[in-house]
Amino acid sequence: MTKAIKSYGVVSKRLRWGLTIWGWVLLLLIFILVPFLVLTRAYSILAPNRPVKADVLVLEGAVPDYVLDSAVAEFNRRHYKLLITTGTPLEWGHLLIEYGNTANVAASSLKRMGFDTTMLVAVATDEIQNDRTYNSALELGDYLKKFHPEVKSINLMSYGPHARRSQMMFQAALGKDFNVGIISIKSFYYGPDNWWRSSKGFREVINELLGYIYVKLFFVPYSIDVRRKT
Repeated sequence: MTKAIKSYGVVSKRLRWGLTIWGWVLLLLIFILVPFLVLTRAYSILAPNRPVKADVLVLEGAVPDYVLDSAVAEFNRRHYKLLITTGTPLEWGHLLIEYGNTANVAASSLKRMGFDTTMLVAVATDEIQNDRTYNSALELGDYLKKFHPEVKSINLMSYGPHARRSQMMFQAALGKDFNVGIISIKSFYYGPDNWWRSSKGFREVINELLGYIYVKLFFVPYSIDVRRKT
């Protein structure tokens, strides 16, 4: 009977691959370990503190106001010779704010705080749609090449989980001859060990984690001349 059914093409026998009990255990461990590693390690990876010996402190302009206090304290503690703010055009409010760029906003705020203007420079970036951090770094490199060619190391100050990606972008833009240290100022709204307990912390860390993966896997550096031609 079975032979007759087979001969008319009603049924067939196929080889099937499937997980063993140990395969299911491994799959379960992966589903447990990946979220655990993200929760416990993501922030420390994204927000490192690795300053280097440098005479120039670079502050990303798009930071909360309380980071400005940290920048002044860092500048005085390590006796830098120059503080440079970087940034891109404001995405909102530029019609009401005369400075128009986060680099200028940060520099003007530091001046209002009494910071020595002879040690302060704002390096602003023109309107761009993509790679805002990277293009800020390109403008910084162009400025240093023109006015401070002797500078080969900087410390970059950034905000929370954005720090690691910023360091990667600045290092790529400035080149292998530069030593880019990083200083991450933790968020006022959430801590490094409990960021997933607040919506703001969860959104920022996960967003920066995805950005970090994108830079690692897909981002291709380009020169400032290439950008200006596009």
